[in-house]
Formats: sequence, C-alpha cells, structure tokens
Amino acid sequence: MNRRSDRIDVSDHALLRLLERAGGVDVEALRRAIAASVARSVAVAERIGVREFVIVADGYHYVIKDGVVVTIFRDGPR
Repeated sequence: MNRRSDRIDVSDHALLRLLERAGGVDVEALRRAIAASVARSVAVAERIGVREFVIVADGYHYVIKDGVVVTIFRDGPR
C-alpha cells in the first residue's frame, strides 16, 4: 500500500459504528424509520415494474434501487 503518512481515511463502516456505539445512535431504529417512510412508494413502484427511482419528501431525496435505499440527500447546496 502506498499511502501518505499524514492522511488517514475513515471508512463509512467505522463512522457508522462510532455513531452507534459511542454516540448512542440507534442505527437499526433509524433504518426502520427510513424504510417505513418510503414503503408505500416502493410498493407502488414495484407493482408497476419500476426498479430505480427517487422519492422526494420533506426536502430529502431518497434514491431507491431494487428495493434498497442506496442514498439520501437534501435539497439545496451541499
């Protein structure tokens, strides 16, 4: 591995585990809440054969692919 010694990357997995274990974030409850908020739209899309789509609700875009929420982002500048 050829990496500069002054730069350390942190994986998404490590960050998620820190939030869960040290930050007290209930990751599974959050996962269930997200799934519940998009469930009706996903069911309708599946009935009409749409596999990839975006749900826009409350200022967020939920990107769905094959029944999986793959990313979420807010409206406006990032």
